[in-house]
Amino acid sequence: MGLRDRLKKGVAGVMNRLSGEHSAAAPEEIKPMERPAAPDPDAKIQWAKLNRPKDSGSAE
Repeated sequence: MGLRDRLKKGVAGVMNRLSGEHSAAAPEEIKPMERPAAPDPDAKIQWAKLNRPKDSGSAE
């Protein structure tokens, strides 16, 4: 199997995934997203820790 055949097979696979031919049909009825009745007072908030590079210069 040469490079050309592998590329053709890869492109064909991507086209099959994106074509919608093998996708599930959309549901007839749209259901709204369920939400809890009231917010949980005991819920804890977790702040994300971002590992951003430290800038050696000023932020101007």
